[in-house]
Amino acid sequence: MQATGYEASQGFVVRAGSQAVADTVPSMALHVRGMYDLRLELIGNGVLGLQGGLYQFTQDYSFSSPSTAAAVVLGRSANGRIEWKAADGRTLKELQEAEAAESSIHYNFDSCLRLIDGR
Repeated sequence: MQATGYEASQGFVVRAGSQAVADTVPSMALHVRGMYDLRLELIGNGVLGLQGGLYQFTQDYSFSSPSTAAAVVLGRSANGRIEWKAADGRTLKELQEAEAAESSIHYNFDSCLRLIDGR
């Protein structure tokens, strides 16, 4: 399972073609109900379509935060600042901290963050 996304002014965008796990953990419906309901809504309206045992994003989708995006993709509670990583392995949190520390350096988050689940 692999998903890609980027930070944007309107939130965190997961790219079309990204994958999401087919099943959520049982506790998701109890502990992060809003994210669970959003996932069901995306399945219901066709943004997430089942393909080969995984869901796939049929279009780019903007989430309110990287954590909401990660939770929908992983089917469990998730800290998006830790789960989303650049190709070099740095977390979104590390990239954000580096950008804040080096104000003259502007990281291009577009298409550089990914989330891979080893299940």
